[in-house]
Amino acid sequence: MSDFVGTPPRSALSVRLRRLQLKNHRNYVQLDLAPGPGVNVFIGANGHGKTNLLEAVAMLALSSSPRARRELELVGPAGSGSRIQAEIDDGPARREISISLDVEGQRARRTIEVDGVRRRAIDLPGHFRVVLFWPDDLGLVKAGPELRRRFLNQMLVQVEPGYARALAGLRRVLEQRNSLLKRIASGEGGDDMLHAWNQELVQVGGEIVAARARAVRELEPEAARCHAEIAPGERLEIHYEGPPENLAEAVNNSLAEDLKRGSTSVGPHRDDVPVLLDGQEARSYASQGQQRTAVVSLKLAEAALIENRTGERPLLLLDDVLSELDGERRAALLKEVAGGGQVIITSVEAGPFPPELMAGAMVWTVIEGKIQACG
Repeated sequence: MSDFVGTPPRSALSVRLRRLQLKNHRNYVQLDLAPGPGVNVFIGANGHGKTNLLEAVAMLALSSSPRARRELELVGPAGSGSRIQAEIDDGPARREISISLDVEGQRARRTIEVDGVRRRAIDLPGHFRVVLFWPDDLGLVKAGPELRRRFLNQMLVQVEPGYARALAGLRRVLEQRNSLLKRIASGEGGDDMLHAWNQELVQVGGEIVAARARAVRELEPEAARCHAEIAPGERLEIHYEGPPENLAEAVNNSLAEDLKRGSTSVGPHRDDVPVLLDGQEARSYASQGQQRTAVVSLKLAEAALIENRTGERPLLLLDDVLSELDGERRAALLKEVAGGGQVIITSVEAGPFPPELMAGAMVWTVIEGKIQACG
């Protein structure tokens, strides 16, 4: 029997996107899409809207685009605003989520609603859970620590109560403390306020560090397993590099350096999660295909963590995931992702997909912001 036929689902419950409607989002003037409950394959040339589609779905989970620098970029040319709206099955519950952008001058005002009730951006994650891979995620291996911290943050805001608030608190603390350090260094005073900001940094920083450390401990064995399935004989390792165990003491000891730099040198904003392949840094040791396999394995481990914590399989969004993988790795990856739950996967061509997978999938073509079902 084929690996892609009759594969039992990993869990009884899966998050499902039942309906997606876009209005003037990027190059989509109007879209009304009903994806299937299993594997959905979207085929189209580069630049026709495949990534824009996945971006819209990811926004419904994360509240903002993981890709755009400014929200104005998301509003298409067909009006002064845009809208993303979806019907979601979250276990036995069904909900509607929408994100609207209204352009006002050089800014776009965002409105988020869940079941018709307005929500703040900080409160949206957790209503709809996704795991997203797109080519920029190769920076998880290739780039510096910032992208690896972002990977943890985007995962944890969906499953860790209070994490989004702690992140917002950390941003506020760093902004205020760094401003104060510059004032003190220039002789403007403010020393009396430093202790309070140090305490807040230790409090919110400790919450974030603890959440990240737990998450990496959960991710590591599943990432190693996924990588071994896709690339037998290769060993993937990750570990968490956070601030010193006694964060309060480290913050106090760093004061002289912080005053000299005018910025905070100790805290979770300096964390890293090194990625090793066969004991060496994948950043410099691994080939392009190996690096992509490592990143995909991290994403699959993220899906497993979300499922373990919530009891529901998240929606997998995979953009051009098969590029730079040889035939064996492609087959092993597709077997892994087709094992249960809803999947949206894009490609410039159908060739990399086994016929038996395509036979059981919903297949769509994407041409210039328009999507049509095949067959």
